[in-house]
Amino acid sequence: FSVRTATTHTPQFLGLPQGAWFQEGGFETAGEGVVIGFVDTGIDPTHPSFGDSKSNHPYPVPGHYSGICEVTRDFPSGSCNRKLVGARHFAASAITRGIFNSTQDYASPFDGDGHGTHTAAVAAGNHGIPVIVAGHHFGNASGMAPRSQ
Repeated sequence: FSVRTATTHTPQFLGLPQGAWFQEGGFETAGEGVVIGFVDTGIDPTHPSFGDSKSNHPYPVPGHYSGICEVTRDFPSGSCNRKLVGARHFAASAITRGIFNSTQDYASPFDGDGHGTHTAAVAAGNHGIPVIVAGHHFGNASGMAPRSQ
């Protein structure tokens, strides 16, 4: 008996389609009105899990959110949208102390290694995003709260 990691099946494993999602009106509304915050390696705003035009039902403007979208050379204006409502970086201390690795990290909200993007997508990524690695399709992924921001 072996177990393989397959995060594309996590919503089914957790019973979300018949449970919490169903109770909240389906994946089209699950998580709506919730803003999730992450402290991680950054985020890739071009990842389809964070696009705001995937649904015919536009994301609402979160009235209770007071964060910012920090614009840098690596994270240009327009990186945030109605799905990815804000992003900041906190590299100043590492830069000042001389421990910032500019060959690997960004002095911006952009994700240097993909960890933050993956973590954010598992929690808040859009529903039904094709997972394609090296030309192979591994199914469609969804965040656990796909309408969250």
